Amino acid sequence: MIIYFSATNTSKYVAKKLSDATNEEMIPLKNLVKEKIYKLKIKEGEDIGFVIPTYWEGLPSILIEYLENAEFEIEGNNHYCYFVATYGCDYGNILSTARKAFSKKGISFNSMYAARFVDNWSPMFNLKNPEKNKRAEENGMRETREIVAQVVNRENGHDLPDQMTDMQARFAKATYDRIRKTKLFKVNKDLCRSCGLCELQCPMEAIKLVDGIPNWVKDKCTLCLACFHKCPEGAIDYDNSLRNGQYVFNYAEHIND
Repeated sequence: MIIYFSATNTSKYVAKKLSDATNEEMIPLKNLVKEKIYKLKIKEGEDIGFVIPTYWEGLPSILIEYLENAEFEIEGNNHYCYFVATYGCDYGNILSTARKAFSKKGISFNSMYAARFVDNWSPMFNLKNPEKNKRAEENGMRETREIVAQVVNRENGHDLPDQMTDMQARFAKATYDRIRKTKLFKVNKDLCRSCGLCELQCPMEAIKLVDGIPNWVKDKCTLCLACFHKCPEGAIDYDNSLRNGQYVFNYAEHIND
């Protein structure tokens, strides 16, 4: 199985390429969360991979919270376990953090990888340059091809060093936790057409339409910004991010590359 989390389709693309090459089933993490599926069985001989985006140099809160309740039933010993981080600016300490978090659940990784794509953290990065985005996508696709080949061969020992000190990582996580407040989202009611896509996309079920307008019903979310990036009318803003544009990786165009 390949468990992935993706807001703008980057990690979904990587998971799909891995699934095509290994014939392993893709499982969206947000579905596991919404359906409250916390017990997962890994059958003898089954491989398990995780494809997760880097949030503030670490793991997204949706995965951290899921692991608090997750139980993995592992049959036998013939398993290849791997973790793939997608990232834009840097991957920080996500790999070592993932290794520690999953080890508490009885999962040790044979290899850990990272693929660099577009940094879609719109509050900070300008996403309005198509050529720059394309170059980043091409880099990520190239690195994905390399990762897929190594996973197919069940290679061991791939890893990357931390890019931050423990103190820097703790500060980054504290910052991430602080800015996950949903009160920072704003809706332009004149642009909103009440399509409900934001409510459907939210992995934390933090959005509900009230009289056709999205309302955030939880104080915090995982801050994936799927509601922001995928709003077809640009009616949702987060911390004045619209100035830098929206971004979604049209992975379907590249699945057969």
